[in-house]
Amino acid sequence: MQTSWLASTIAFELQNTDYPDESLQRRMTAVKEDVQAAEIQAVGEALASLHKGDTFVTATLNTKTAYIAK
Repeated sequence: MQTSWLASTIAFELQNTDYPDESLQRRMTAVKEDVQAAEIQAVGEALASLHKGDTFVTATLNTKTAYIAK
């Protein structure tokens, strides 16, 4: 069985008392196949730096892969 990468998305969670429920999620859909943890961390921290008081809390990477039976 072969696998074929189709797409990856990342959901970033930011916390701040300015947000309803003190949490905000941002999603990125154009994510490269071989994204590394350090790159995800850097983007999360960059997003948090755009709004005063934001803290980067988590990032969830979702990958869609097709399994091809041959």
